[in-house]
Amino acid sequence: MKTLKSTLAAIIILFTSVAATSAAVKPDQPSQNDVVNMYVNAVSNGKAADMEKYLDDELQFNVHQGSNVTTLNKSQVINYLKESTGSNAPVNTNVTVMQQDDASAKIKVDFKYDGYTRTDVVTLSKVFGWKITTVESTSK
Repeated sequence: MKTLKSTLAAIIILFTSVAATSAAVKPDQPSQNDVVNMYVNAVSNGKAADMEKYLDDELQFNVHQGSNVTTLNKSQVINYLKESTGSNAPVNTNVTVMQQDDASAKIKVDFKYDGYTRTDVVTLSKVFGWKITTVESTSK
């Protein structure tokens, strides 16, 4: 009986320590909405400080200009965002969820500047946290 009590006590301590360790290891990950808001803020206000960690390493940023399409990779997008820091052009934004589930989302973001509108369709996926994987950008 004494062995049984000791074994049960050891199991309880083991489960408690594993549960505490698991809870401590999980960092707070931003939600899908947080990542979209960071993207909107980076593009519209030039505040791209943490944007790099929320862009997938295989990011494809496609800029459509008429029949021409220019594709930028992650480092090119980061450089563009850093160069446009401090841009204070007035802009209104509108965010529309096109598709969404627990593992992916497609979000349409309209940036309305004076004289033209830029529309970005942002695709996000969640593996170890939400990341932007593709952006399709057009201007009117």
